Amino acid sequence: MAPSPIKVFTSALCTTMHTPAYEFLSGAETQYYESPARLEAILHYLESNPSSFEITEHVEDFGYAPIQRVHRQDFLDYLETAYKEWILEGGHPNGVLPATIPHYKVARLGRQTPVNTLAKAGEYCFDLSAVITKDTFKAAWNAAQVTLTATKELVRVAAEYEQGLVEGTGAARSNPPGLYALVRPPGHHAQSDVCGGYCFMNNVAIATQWLIDQPELKRKDGGPKKIAILDIDFHHGNGTQEIFYTTSNPLYTSLHTRDDYPYFTGAEVEIGEGQGVGFNINIPLPQSTTDDEYVAALEKLIQEHVVPYDADYIMVSLGVDTYKDDPIAGFLVTSDAYPRIGNAIRKIGLPTLFVQEGGYCVEKLGVNVGGILQGYLGKTTA
Repeated sequence: MAPSPIKVFTSALCTTMHTPAYEFLSGAETQYYESPARLEAILHYLESNPSSFEITEHVEDFGYAPIQRVHRQDFLDYLETAYKEWILEGGHPNGVLPATIPHYKVARLGRQTPVNTLAKAGEYCFDLSAVITKDTFKAAWNAAQVTLTATKELVRVAAEYEQGLVEGTGAARSNPPGLYALVRPPGHHAQSDVCGGYCFMNNVAIATQWLIDQPELKRKDGGPKKIAILDIDFHHGNGTQEIFYTTSNPLYTSLHTRDDYPYFTGAEVEIGEGQGVGFNINIPLPQSTTDDEYVAALEKLIQEHVVPYDADYIMVSLGVDTYKDDPIAGFLVTSDAYPRIGNAIRKIGLPTLFVQEGGYCVEKLGVNVGGILQGYLGKTTA
């Protein structure tokens, strides 16, 4: 039985809004790499392959509740009002950027509550990449709603898939359903109460918690459905790790580089706390990692951690900044590796939602993302 096309969920409200003019990298003012051009390149590839992808801009509004399950209300209030307050206080119209960040060696002694927006910018942001413009909150909100809409559809197709396995009507573990949320801003660096790394709301975390919270979604033992998160972005997903660090559901796994952004998280010794011990898996790789080395590490991670977890759904934080020519990241991974990566995830045999994270080589972004999705469909090339 041929695999069904991957249903792609997206919206112009998240893909075209939020357009900072610049950011700072290594002390220099430069273009804002997390731009609408990224998703335009991916969408162009998807539209040129209609037999493999079904694109929809249908988006449901799930409201605030799923977002509040992951992010603190004071942080959300800040994201929503920061730009307006920034402008009223004389801030530059390009967007909100912190000038003073409360380093732990200073903040541990302080008891001051930030009042003005310049101080709040440091309180709620950990770097200089998460520029807040007049449209940032709307874009992040809609990215979360798109991801939740795709997650609701994941539940539906997963139920059909499992029923087909029971009835023997053509469904097979070798051909699991897959969906894709084409969104920006990305999310995996956003923690419960702080933004950074181009991320404001953690799309994967919000969708994962929503799945766990659904009262009608139960396993045979009466517990909630189990989710395994597979983060394949070049950078460690510090936000997703922080949000789920003390829980056994979901399983968080991350394959990323060592000694690179966000620098202070992502070590093997970060294994979770409390009920979460053993359910946070970090596999840092050297920046010299090649195609074969990356695929081998991914397959080992899947076999040793993801498969034994016995999840019901797979959530993939899909970053292709692992590409060798990515301007702000990059292993030595070529475009040839991406179908292999998608195929390795397909072999898990579980309903899977891919959610867009990083990837900044616009010229190759479509074919690289497409390669992973085509590989998930069982194809060997993009």
